[in-house]
Amino acid sequence: MTSEGSDLAYNLGMIMDGQTGFEHPMSYAPLYSDAAKFFGQAKAVYSPTFVVGGPGAWNEEYFWGETNVWQDAKQRKWLPWRQLVPNTRRPIKRPDTDYSFPMIAQGLADVIANGGYGAIGSHGQQHGIGSHWETWMVASAMGPHAALDVATRHGAHFLGASDDIGSLEVGKLADMVILKSNPLDDIRNTLDIGQVMQGGVLRDGETLDEMWPNSKPFGPKPWDNPIFTAAMTARPIITTESSSGC
Repeated sequence: MTSEGSDLAYNLGMIMDGQTGFEHPMSYAPLYSDAAKFFGQAKAVYSPTFVVGGPGAWNEEYFWGETNVWQDAKQRKWLPWRQLVPNTRRPIKRPDTDYSFPMIAQGLADVIANGGYGAIGSHGQQHGIGSHWETWMVASAMGPHAALDVATRHGAHFLGASDDIGSLEVGKLADMVILKSNPLDDIRNTLDIGQVMQGGVLRDGETLDEMWPNSKPFGPKPWDNPIFTAAMTARPIITTESSSGC
């Protein structure tokens, strides 16, 4: 049983009442050791959904400002333009210190160090790539190996599905992502996807065409709008630089 919450006292009460976890970042930063120990020893699962909430600006805006997400080829391929363009084409320029994800990630690290669990939950803010952003933000405090553990094994635990998914073991479902470069060298290599396997079916990581046991294309994409995509690709990118005082 899990719930939604961001207030520390509210979350403490939920866990005392038997909830097993909660979603959204706690707005207190840093998270002091007494709270981290309580959540850890209660084996609670903390899913910060870094991209929303917290004591600072929404952390998804950090990535909107870092790159032109709306021009990402894979995002355009798999998302309707109405879901992709309106929000990601409005980058917000702020100093990096405005963003709270390093402090939230450290609070999560402290809960896990005391016996608790974490989970990746990108809140549906930016489908697909949002889960990568969340994993990267965990890595800011815990490093790439622990971030991958949270993104896989911890999530499976939270779902009660550890017997089936979350790690590569004999007898578990053959669900995996096959990367072309090592995320332990650079956590952002999680985006360098070569193939994905779902239930033993191997697919191309870019097109999702089936590669094994059969060879066949993914099929039609009813949400695709190639005319709009071509038009937006042809448009020039206009950027503005903020003054040193902003």
